[in-house]
Amino acid sequence: MKMVSNQIKQKMKTNNIRRTVLFLYIVLSIYGFGAAMLDYFGIYEAWKLVGANEFPAFHVFQGSRIIAIFVIPLAVATLLGLAACLFPVNNINKKWLWPSMLSMMLVWVLSFTIQIPMQFALDTKKDMQLIDELLYTNWFRFAADAFQLIFVLIILWQLLKQKPQQVTASHYK
Repeated sequence: MKMVSNQIKQKMKTNNIRRTVLFLYIVLSIYGFGAAMLDYFGIYEAWKLVGANEFPAFHVFQGSRIIAIFVIPLAVATLLGLAACLFPVNNINKKWLWPSMLSMMLVWVLSFTIQIPMQFALDTKKDMQLIDELLYTNWFRFAADAFQLIFVLIILWQLLKQKPQQVTASHYK
């Protein structure tokens, strides 16, 4: 009986860790969406107002802050999302986890193949055509970000609509 009790405790602990990982993934995903929208639609548009001589220094300064405020939390969210997919929480419909991760991966692919090379070019000089192209291609990232957020909100809804259950030994078999 003691061995069964220890097994149940271990499974409960494992499931609590999985729920924490999923919760952090959800929180960072929502945070990341908000930060992305500010970056895409607030910050990039304002670059048009910065003078050509000041722009490279301004862009480099702002870019270093974006990494700490936006990119690192998004990278952590990606790792947590992958962990949530590989080690899913009990009683969560897993069909929304993988599309959420695929959407997030699409954001990374678009960032590394399109956006980041443009950002490096803007580190050296202001180029209005490049800024316009950056703004245009951001709509693809916005679409992937929006789908990712929708999937995450569905997962959150699944968590919130669950009724508290009394934990029994049969629940963890």
